[in-house]
Amino acid sequence: MKTLDELRGSEFHQQLGQKIWAAFLAQQQGISLNTALKKVEGPVCDSWLMVAEFARHAYDASVEECYPGKLEKQFERLDHVTGEIAIA
Repeated sequence: MKTLDELRGSEFHQQLGQKIWAAFLAQQQGISLNTALKKVEGPVCDSWLMVAEFARHAYDASVEECYPGKLEKQFERLDHVTGEIAIA
C-alpha cells in the first residue's frame, strides 16, 4: 500500500479517485456520469484516493488470478518502452 503522501502526488490515483467519486455521485443522485464528472472537478479527498488504491489492488489481484505472471510481463514490456517502473 502507498502512503497518503504518495497517493496525493499520484496523477493516476487522482484521476481514478475522481472517476470513482463521480460514479458514486451519479448513482446516488440519479444523474449521468458526464454531469457527475463536471461536479467533481478539483482535488480529490483522501478517502477517494484510498478507494482508488484499493480498486487498483483488487484489479491487480484479479488479473494475477486469471492470468498468473501476465501482469509482471506487462510491466517488463512497459519498462523497455518508458524506462524504469517501480512496482508497488
